[in-house]
Amino acid sequence: MTITINGNDIDFTLEDEKTIKDVLDELRNWLGGTGMLLGDVKIDNRKIELDDKNPFERPVEEVEQLSVEALSLQESRIRQLVTAKDFFTLLRDAAETDDGDALENLEPSYQDLKKILPGILGEKPNSFIVSGLEKTLRQERQKLTSNAASMLAILDDRLKEAADPVGEVKAASATLIRLAENFDEVAVNLQTGRDRRAMDAIAELCDILQKFVRCLSWGVGIADLDILLDEMNRMLSELERALIANDTVLIGDLLEYELKPRLMELPGRMKFDTALAQ
Repeated sequence: MTITINGNDIDFTLEDEKTIKDVLDELRNWLGGTGMLLGDVKIDNRKIELDDKNPFERPVEEVEQLSVEALSLQESRIRQLVTAKDFFTLLRDAAETDDGDALENLEPSYQDLKKILPGILGEKPNSFIVSGLEKTLRQERQKLTSNAASMLAILDDRLKEAADPVGEVKAASATLIRLAENFDEVAVNLQTGRDRRAMDAIAELCDILQKFVRCLSWGVGIADLDILLDEMNRMLSELERALIANDTVLIGDLLEYELKPRLMELPGRMKFDTALAQ
C-alpha cells in the first residue's frame, strides 16, 4: 500500500496495523507531534468522510493507495469556520422561506455543531454566544432567522481573525488605544452613577480585548508574544472578576491605573518579527 501526505509519498512501515483505521490513528499521532492535523482522506482516489466508519475498517492489504491531507491548526480552523458558516447560511435561508422539511433535515447537524462550536469559535464551553443558541430548530421562524444571521456575523469575524491574525491584531490594538484614552471618563461615570454609559464602554473593551487575545493566540510574530499574551489574559481575568462582583471602585481603578498605561504602551510593544508573521 502506498501512503501519501499532501501528495508526497512517505516511508511508512506497517507493524501491527491491520485496518485503514489503525494506519490513520498512527498517522494522526505522528502529525500531532509535528503540530499538524489530519484533513481529508482518500482510499484508492475516493474521498472518505471522517464520520463514515465502514471504509476505515477495510484491511490494509485490500487498499492500494491511501492519500491523506495534513493541515496546520490555522488551516483546519478556517475550514471548520467555513463549514459552520455554510451550515448557518442554509439555516437562515430555510428559516426565511419557512421550509419546514429543510429545517427538519438540518436538525441533527445543528445538534452536532452546537457541541463543537465553542472550540471552532475559540470560546469557552459556557460562552454566552453558544449558550444563547436555542436547543432546537423548532422555534419561531423570525427569531431563528435573526439568530442565524447573528451567528453568521460572528463566524465572519472569526474567519477574518484566522485568515489574517496580523491585520486583525493591529486593528484591535488601535481600537484598544482609542478606548484607553477615554478610561478617565469611564471611571468618572462609574463614580457618579452613570453606570449605563460606563458599562457600554466596558462591554466594548471586553469584546476587543478578547479579540486581541484570540488573534495573539495564532502566534502573530510579535516579539515577547508569550509575555504579552499572558499579560492580556491576566488583565482580562481581573476585569471580568471585578465585573462579576459589581465592584465599581475596583473596575475604575483597573481601567485608570492598570489597563490604560499598558494599553497605551501597545504601539511600542507591537514589534513584529517579519519571519514569524508570514
